[in-house]
Amino acid sequence: MNHKGTKTIETTRLILRKFTREDIGFVYQNWASEEAVTRYLTWPTHRDLSVTERVLNS
Repeated sequence: MNHKGTKTIETTRLILRKFTREDIGFVYQNWASEEAVTRYLTWPTHRDLSVTERVLNS
């Protein structure tokens, strides 16, 4: 399988796209910092915004 990068998928009600720098605060505030949300994920809850920034930049 050849990876072709993240593709944008858009419908009338939803847009799936690659994260941008502008998304860092939203990701952290809305789910990455919430233990109840990240409990069953393979990565730990982000303890501060710098963790989310590092993850999204990698």
